[in-house]
Amino acid sequence: MSFDIRRYCLALFDKNVLALLALLTLVALPISSQKPIQEYSGLAWQVRGTWQVDGTPAPILTGDYVPAGSLLQPGAGSANNSITVLLPDGQLILYECFTADDCSRGFQVPALYRVPESLAVNMLAHIHEGLAANVSDLAAGSATPQRPRLPRDEQVAVLGPDSRVHVEGLAARLPNGHYIYDVRPLDRSHPRQFHLELEKNGSSITVALPSAGLYFVTLRDALNMPRIDLFIAAVETARSADVEKAYRDGAALMKEWNKYYLGWPVHDFQRAYLTSLLLGPNALPKDGRADAADSISSLAELPAKATDTAEDRTRMAAEPEFSPKPGLFDKELAIALQCKTTGATIHFTVDGSQPVASSPVYRAPIIVKTSVLTIKSFASVTGRKDSPVVTGIFRIKE
Repeated sequence: MSFDIRRYCLALFDKNVLALLALLTLVALPISSQKPIQEYSGLAWQVRGTWQVDGTPAPILTGDYVPAGSLLQPGAGSANNSITVLLPDGQLILYECFTADDCSRGFQVPALYRVPESLAVNMLAHIHEGLAANVSDLAAGSATPQRPRLPRDEQVAVLGPDSRVHVEGLAARLPNGHYIYDVRPLDRSHPRQFHLELEKNGSSITVALPSAGLYFVTLRDALNMPRIDLFIAAVETARSADVEKAYRDGAALMKEWNKYYLGWPVHDFQRAYLTSLLLGPNALPKDGRADAADSISSLAELPAKATDTAEDRTRMAAEPEFSPKPGLFDKELAIALQCKTTGATIHFTVDGSQPVASSPVYRAPIIVKTSVLTIKSFASVTGRKDSPVVTGIFRIKE
């Protein structure tokens, strides 16, 4: 039998090519498996009344994930419903309706305008897990609710060997002198402490706490007038650097978001985030961050957005569309609204309120001159059901 050197070389070449293709496939896998932007979800922050993602029977509860782009429906025939949705690209959307007719339209959660930072996804995931584990006391608000509400502050403080913490922030701005404070542990199995005393003689105050943990602290002056509502995360030295970094990164992101999206519940959100960092199921992300795909792995369990059938579309006006699409822009711009349903009337608002049948009718492009403008609109046409309310947030760089 003769040896065919040419056939041997071709066979060897084919094997090397196949091996190379397999290697390239493995290298490219992380890129191809990156999560599409539309699959990221927001968080239901405050829910009043009954709400559902369209096509799913389960009610939305505070702390539940809400997929970006999903259609939210208030309970059938209900009124006086509201829901706040926090999205990981910084958008905050408040939906509310006060009559059965207004509630029947439904509300479309905006799509994300950009891929969110991993820190943002991580923060929402931590708070989601914390709320699911019932470790966050969002309803508490403050140790002693006041009208008007006291100045609020959140602090991470190292618990010293004498069970004391040094607190700066707003407390540092108080004049030196004698103060009284009350301590309410977030863990309600621990007793409250009242009328404790301290002397402020520098750039911080020193507060005595029973142990590491989370505490609401109300600080009063010498005349017993409430001055500051504090939320203190007292941590051991070994954990302090990681917790402080995670909280500091989150606070910086909140400051950036609130610059453009007025209304972010900064203090409540920071308190919930601190709570989830210390007590949540996945207590602390590595270096204060986590991979976005890992942080929202549970999103695979979310129901997919229901797809409208041709019959559904013929019975409902098409949703208004924004041109250009919502997002961040370099300069002043004009926003056009359009509807694919012939003869439809578009009602809209620009003050954040929900559009109703008596809201202004769109007739000309809307000029965006301020740093942020929120447009909400729906379409109406005789013989069809009104479209869901759609929301567009337009930001101009400063």
